[in-house]
Amino acid sequence: MPAFYVMFTLVLFLLCLCFDGLLMGVDGHMPALQILLMGPWGIAFGLYQWFANPLLGLAILARRRFRRVAIGAGLIALGLALSCLGIERLPDNRSYEFLPLTGFGPGYYLWTLAILLFCLGQGWWCRKAQTAQDMPRWRWFDVLLIAVLTSTIYLATQRPSLGVQIRSSDEPMEQVQAG
Repeated sequence: MPAFYVMFTLVLFLLCLCFDGLLMGVDGHMPALQILLMGPWGIAFGLYQWFANPLLGLAILARRRFRRVAIGAGLIALGLALSCLGIERLPDNRSYEFLPLTGFGPGYYLWTLAILLFCLGQGWWCRKAQTAQDMPRWRWFDVLLIAVLTSTIYLATQRPSLGVQIRSSDEPMEQVQAG
């Protein structure tokens, strides 16, 4: 396990994108992939938990040369991920009405597990390794998983159902009729 912790972290992260991350309202849900894409919009609502994703990416990239920085970034990411448990209401991705958060889907738990696994593996190696050369090197499968993750994010941004469509201010807005 210790030598393959990056691979298992990336596999769990990719797997989490296949499931719902949040359960909202009566029958509402938000897929983890959509949360990953739309996460930065949460800043406007005071939701900063999405920053666990870039922190995990930074930690994975820095894991060899900057071992202690990587474990610090991983632990902050884990704290942000666990802080999701305190969220009570979230804006709906279509109407921006705040809906009660009724639970978490498997995507959230896999995401948190991926971050926890990275922290445990990095902590083990920080304790064991004396130099950067003692840390496990990149494996071809790690690079392949990063390429798959990057491709998944890019392709998801091309889907109309997940992407943000920016319109000119000259175009008239569609009016929602109360019914």
